[in-house]
Amino acid sequence: MNSKNIQSETEEYTFVAASASLEDEDMIEVLVGKETLLIARTNGNVHAVDGICSHAYAELVDGELEDHCLYCPLHFAAFDIRDGSVLEGPADTPLSVYEVFEQDGSIWVKV
Repeated sequence: MNSKNIQSETEEYTFVAASASLEDEDMIEVLVGKETLLIARTNGNVHAVDGICSHAYAELVDGELEDHCLYCPLHFAAFDIRDGSVLEGPADTPLSVYEVFEQDGSIWVKV
């Protein structure tokens, strides 16, 4: 993956994907530094959360995304992709949420 850093005021962002590579209701997994992130587009909005389930090790990109609900493939915990909150157990810890934006056909995230 090509990685670039840009300065937006005092915050550093990393290029993670071309906008065209992420259609609505799609999700991709990216590695930024040592962090595994899930980048998803729902209802035209791009979101970035932890890519690993907070309950047990499972890559969330292998789960399902329905509207704003992200389902873990291992134990079917459900998270709100917009704010990381737990919607259904067995998880009880929310996912971390990362700042993300699109500019000039590129998706950028701050870790």
